[in-house]
Amino acid sequence: MANATPVSHFQRGCEALEGKKLFILGAGSGMGAAIAKMAVAKGAKVALSGRSEEKLKRTASELGDAVLGIYPLDAVDSQAVDAALADKAPYDHIVTTAADLTFKPFVELSDDDIEKMLGSKFFAPLNIARGANQYLNANGSVLFFSGLAAYRQGEGSSIVGALNMALESLAANLAIEMKPKRFNVISPGVVDAGSWDFLSDADRQALFDSVAASLPVGRVGHVDDLAHAAIGLMENGFITGTVVNVDGGGRIA
Repeated sequence: MANATPVSHFQRGCEALEGKKLFILGAGSGMGAAIAKMAVAKGAKVALSGRSEEKLKRTASELGDAVLGIYPLDAVDSQAVDAALADKAPYDHIVTTAADLTFKPFVELSDDDIEKMLGSKFFAPLNIARGANQYLNANGSVLFFSGLAAYRQGEGSSIVGALNMALESLAANLAIEMKPKRFNVISPGVVDAGSWDFLSDADRQALFDSVAASLPVGRVGHVDDLAHAAIGLMENGFITGTVVNVDGGGRIA
């Protein structure tokens, strides 16, 4: 009998998404929705979570039978996150892109502004991490999203930058404490997504044009740029405790 083809170290470290189960917080739009669609195209099943049931249903309508469930919730509520994760557990990968950010000079930030940012960008990932302790497969991964403001300080991004940096430190520590489960972070730059909808069309385009001119790649990001990076981190079982900068060179520009 012929010997079976040996499996390389590279093949052992790469796990295709075919048949895998993902839980995505922030799946109603933007990067979260893009990740859901790309994962389903690779054969995964996805549970969709976020604040807006209407947006989640819109994403689900494009994915058909690949949707495991829809879970509208406030991720600051640890019990709600726990219940949502428990419903179709265990998962192979958990992703959170959710963010409720306010860009204002520090002295103009209200308590409510800060509490919303802390909730979406720090306490929600904390609740996801706690849930991963019970509802994530031992060789699964958790993916957080931070952002360029952690490295490129500027007026209006004080709390955003601080929370991004805290999230990256948290992921590195969890990669040690909760091994072999993997924890990674993607740090996006300026991305053409719904997070800029608070600007007028003209102001948003002017911002994108200005940022594009400053970047080595000559353009702002697209949600699919982030989705590709996310899929790569999920499939590569040899990456953990890492921050991947998907920012068009924004960190070095």
